Amino acid sequence: MNIRLRLTLWYTAILFFILAIFSVAVYIGLTRSLLESIDTHLQREAGQVIGGIKFEGVDDHSEDEEHDKKSGEVEIEAEYIPEEGVFWRILDAEGQPIIDPGYFDGASFDSAPTKTDQVQVEYATLASGTAIRLYTVPFIFERQGAGIVQVAESYQHLQEVQRQLVFLLALGVPFTLLAASAGGWFLAANALAPIDRITRTAQQISADDLHQRLNLKLPNDEVGRLAATFDQMLARLEDAFERQKRFIADASHEMRTPLTILKGDVEVTLNRPRSAEVYRETLEMVNQTTDRLTALVEELFLLARADNNQYPLQLQDLNLAGLLTNEVANLMPQAIKKNVALNLDTPDVLPIKADPAKLARLFINLIDNAIKYSNSGDAVTITATIQNSHASVAHACVTIADTGPGIPHKHLPHIFDRFYRADKARSRNIENTSGSGAGLGLSIVQWLAQVHGGHIEVNSQVGQGTTFTVWLPLEAPSKK
Repeated sequence: MNIRLRLTLWYTAILFFILAIFSVAVYIGLTRSLLESIDTHLQREAGQVIGGIKFEGVDDHSEDEEHDKKSGEVEIEAEYIPEEGVFWRILDAEGQPIIDPGYFDGASFDSAPTKTDQVQVEYATLASGTAIRLYTVPFIFERQGAGIVQVAESYQHLQEVQRQLVFLLALGVPFTLLAASAGGWFLAANALAPIDRITRTAQQISADDLHQRLNLKLPNDEVGRLAATFDQMLARLEDAFERQKRFIADASHEMRTPLTILKGDVEVTLNRPRSAEVYRETLEMVNQTTDRLTALVEELFLLARADNNQYPLQLQDLNLAGLLTNEVANLMPQAIKKNVALNLDTPDVLPIKADPAKLARLFINLIDNAIKYSNSGDAVTITATIQNSHASVAHACVTIADTGPGIPHKHLPHIFDRFYRADKARSRNIENTSGSGAGLGLSIVQWLAQVHGGHIEVNSQVGQGTTFTVWLPLEAPSKK
């Protein structure tokens, strides 16, 4: 069962439920209103009957009175002219007729009017078969007498109205449901048509053809936002697939180059007998190439685990100033070899909660890059401070500034991309690098900063140098 049919059925079922409640409410309300109208009329007629009752002595009795009856020495009369269709009589306190025009002769009553202290309203049937609404009300005249007045009126017109109402509802409700179902089907079809178009377009899209878009011109409603979100998702998927393809191609290229060099060195050496010194030189070159491949594989493995969130932090309370001091000391021989001044400006104690190993790798990569891309006579300065920024959260701010050749502005947005190298902007010297030289170092640095809840900023001017600024919260997130 498709969504269109389910929506139509649900819509019809809900409408039927509403119409059923509405029909019952109308039937009950109309019946009650008509009954109240009849009872009000009967009450008014009963009041007129009681108002026309007179008690007189026998001697005062007139021969032309319409109705009379003796009760001891008192004679009761009623001056009342009933409306057409109104039936009435007067009973004594015991329920015996005093004045009875004979309307109720042979009538069937539910009960005898024995309760003279309260008004009674009931249904009855006359001898002619006429259904009536009977209104019984007691009356008392002080020092004269008491009795009961009964007034009735046919309620066949009420039954006729009820029958007509039931007929109209029985005819109108199914017709309304049928028309509403057709309208619901039409509306559901129009509402779901864009979803059908989305489905057809999605079926045509594959991993090799992610450039297609829905491009549906829809209003900014739920379906319109769904189509726009679908297009945005396709754009993200296309970008992810393209980055994955570039990553695989770049990784293959980076690994093929040292492997080709390695194979060439070995083949040349094995081409003919060599001296022990030549063999040793070849083995040293093989060892260097193998180290480069090992570093590349480790970096790829690290990034793969980072992408899958499989590299959790091992948080500890540590002194960032001490960590920077140790790393500067480790890299000092490399700086001396290149005649680069390596300076450190940090307080004695800079407490932070972080992963020592990951944080050490972050700053090693940045300081190593600064030394590697600096020329002889340049300087690299590392400065660490505590600053309250970024929503008033205390951060450690570490800058690594060099006076090297700098990076052209067009390369700055891409330097953290994997395998990206601005070779023309900065001279490379991979002989002294501690990494793979494949352009993955800054990608790893950026991830290490982000996994600690921080980020990295870079500023550079060609010919004046480059400054990397690392922002790290003093309290790193507990999970990543």
